[in-house]
Amino acid sequence: MRKYLSCIILIVLCVLCATIFYVKAVSFEDTDADTNTTSSAPSSDKTDTQGPPKVTINKSGTILSEYLSSSNLRVEWSIYKLENENALYISADLYLDTPEQITKASSGYLSINGEKREFTTKTMVGTTNLLTSYSGVYEVLGESKIEVEAYIDLVSYTQSNDRLDGIFARGAIVASEEYAKMPLSHQIVLNHISKFPELPSGDEITSLCMVLNYLQYDIDKCELSDLYLDKGPAYYTNIFEANAGNPYDTYNSFGCMPPVIVNAANKFININGGKSYATDISGTNADMLYYEISCGNPVIVWACEEFDTTPSVFRTVIINGKTIYLKSNINTLVLIGYDFESKTVTLANPSGTVFDLDMELFEERYAQTGSYAVLIK
Repeated sequence: MRKYLSCIILIVLCVLCATIFYVKAVSFEDTDADTNTTSSAPSSDKTDTQGPPKVTINKSGTILSEYLSSSNLRVEWSIYKLENENALYISADLYLDTPEQITKASSGYLSINGEKREFTTKTMVGTTNLLTSYSGVYEVLGESKIEVEAYIDLVSYTQSNDRLDGIFARGAIVASEEYAKMPLSHQIVLNHISKFPELPSGDEITSLCMVLNYLQYDIDKCELSDLYLDKGPAYYTNIFEANAGNPYDTYNSFGCMPPVIVNAANKFININGGKSYATDISGTNADMLYYEISCGNPVIVWACEEFDTTPSVFRTVIINGKTIYLKSNINTLVLIGYDFESKTVTLANPSGTVFDLDMELFEERYAQTGSYAVLIK
């Protein structure tokens, strides 16, 4: 009996040992299989280390229609570019801002580099209306300049009750990685010149004089006005072709716009053997202005005398079949600094002094005035 019992116990122990050996062998094979699979797959740590592509350009902004009436167009745009890609991604929304509900049927378009998004609207409700949207991808070759134009066929009226058949918003977005590398702030030091007392209406030519002096040209504001500024009678002169009136006059002188200042600057530089050149850069977004400042180039800009007040049309004149809008609260200044941390700009005002201004307010008034600017390099 004891002999049989001993045999049974021995058999049970053998089976148990065999089972344990089998389980360990299978576990070893599974572990080896997992190890081989892991070693042949890409390392998750390496993938995490690479991360997503770096964004080298990421900007947004607003393009406004020139402020001529209570109804205005507004383009909200954004652009971005990824590292090692030649593609620039852009999106834009076109809005109509108006203080009253408009029920008149209207049509128009949003154009990005000549590619149009047309729209037709029968009824617009409320003070802000989304008219159309745009998104696209462009190949980047160095510096890319994206031309933006918007239009709405809408009858509105200026404050002087002059009819406007349609509203335009125009601008340009300059996309470059160099712009993304701009310093957070930069300040240009130049000698401030007052237009008073000799040129009470000469803020444009005095601003030009400040920039020419900064560029080491020896010229006086009065001599610059007398010899190089084209002029014409106040109410019979297109302000884009000549100065309407005389800068020496306090009244009945409405100044001029960028083409006139560009012409005066280049005329002076050519006669005096200079190597600089004046360019009309009107329509560009504010980032381009700041970039030029960071390169040491002051920019002549058209904005406001009183920045707390929106510019407005006080008179409309028709000259050679062209409608010219004369505005109140318009002033020409020299942009000489910016600070992205404090969100301010620095302006040299020929009608006052050098002063700092809220960056957002400057950009709004610069746009509402028409985004007019002149650069001399």
